[in-house]
Amino acid sequence: MVRAQELGVTRMVFLGDLVGYNADPCAVVDRVAELVSSGKALAVMGNHDQAIFTDHSRLMNPVAWAAIQWTRSQLSASQVEFLTQLPLLVNDGDACYVHASAYEPESWRYVNNDISAWQCAEYSGQIYTFVGHEHDPMLFYQTEIGKLRRFAPHPGREVPVPSHRRWVGVIGSLGQPRDGLPEACFAIFDPQEQSLSFQRVAYDFYRAAEKVRLAGLPDSLADRLITAL
Repeated sequence: MVRAQELGVTRMVFLGDLVGYNADPCAVVDRVAELVSSGKALAVMGNHDQAIFTDHSRLMNPVAWAAIQWTRSQLSASQVEFLTQLPLLVNDGDACYVHASAYEPESWRYVNNDISAWQCAEYSGQIYTFVGHEHDPMLFYQTEIGKLRRFAPHPGREVPVPSHRRWVGVIGSLGQPRDGLPEACFAIFDPQEQSLSFQRVAYDFYRAAEKVRLAGLPDSLADRLITAL
């Protein structure tokens, strides 16, 4: 958050999965709730957030479900209540924010290829759609014939996103990237300038991994913070 503010960000959007894999769920929920209540942020619900108060044992792999069960034991009633109140999808201006696809967001579909991006954009109905869920950042743009094509964004490089096309940005993950780069991933969208830039910020992921181990969470979750795979 500090780096985003340094880059001029005035409002944040959290694309879901505030909890689920890492060792500080209470601090994360409290901070996001504070930002949302003050009007400085929007937030949507992710499948791991929903799993806190819904049985997802058949939908998640054993490691992810073990992390959910541990997280349930950490959260207070008010923190759980905040998660239950998160919307699946938010439209704001020309942008749609959703954790998974805007196409049946409650089904937690991944957006990771041209077809799934097209479906997402069609059901969003907005010029810009921003999603999480897929831990690998990518950007899709609408071609002249209406199809969506994938573009590989370079961290720190501003991408023009003119409003005569539709765009689907898969932002990646702050807490558990899976593109081989362990740095936290976020993006900056400027609707006035019609620009988007993907950002990476270094943090002490070795310390974060050690906290995961000390919490008694599966070792694979700690390892993934370091390998980002």
